[in-house]
Amino acid sequence: MIHLNWARLAIAAASIAAAGLSQATVVDLTGSNDSGTIAGAQFVFTDQQPTGTGVIDPFLRLQATPNEEGYNTSLATPAAPFDDKAGVWTHDVRYSDLQQSTVSIGGTQYFKLLLDINEPAGSKSLISLDSLQIYTSATAAPLVTDVSNLNSLGTLRYNIDAGGDSYVLLDAARNHGSGSGDMYAYIPVSNFAGTLADDYVYLYSRFGDQQTADATSEGGFEEWAIVRNVTPVPEMSALFPIVGLLVAIASTNILRRRKMAKVLG
Repeated sequence: MIHLNWARLAIAAASIAAAGLSQATVVDLTGSNDSGTIAGAQFVFTDQQPTGTGVIDPFLRLQATPNEEGYNTSLATPAAPFDDKAGVWTHDVRYSDLQQSTVSIGGTQYFKLLLDINEPAGSKSLISLDSLQIYTSATAAPLVTDVSNLNSLGTLRYNIDAGGDSYVLLDAARNHGSGSGDMYAYIPVSNFAGTLADDYVYLYSRFGDQQTADATSEGGFEEWAIVRNVTPVPEMSALFPIVGLLVAIASTNILRRRKMAKVLG
């Protein structure tokens, strides 16, 4: 009877493991679909977007072949960790920065991040986003150079593989190379309950593991950025009718005052 119970436990454990694997999700943004959801986050293809300063805030660049990984940090001495590209566009981020990207979709609030990929044309334009983990910490995290130590970055707030070995497949050929933007990642705000404005936010990502789909990293750097909520300034062509109306109103008021002055005079 004891051996039978152990057998049943083994079967139950195997069933639980299989159920976990069955939840793995692939979001294909290469053209057949433009959006998908993994572990509560939404991944959406974006047409070419403006990526200038003030519109987005880049905080992580990474580059290597055939796969690449890294996380945002200002600790790049003596060398940047993993495959980070050291420089002004790879740095620490505070939660208050992330809060500037808050958007509401269907009544749910998300933080809006932009991924800009930079892969060759033709058959080599595909790349996979195989890992995405976001951490928060009350203090600046130490330099991490081993994936097994990622938990030292703080409290895990999002993991694309929470339900299984999931990934997002992207095609750089759908847009026009580096600087045009390729995907929005909408991360649920509810995942960050208890996070303070001054807390640090660390995003770790890995690309290029889907070799059978020829989705390795082979081009320039990939870049993550925060999409700030900014009120667009109207173009001058849009302002001309408004300016014309204001001028007409002002002219009318001046004429009325002159007529009144003559009558009173």
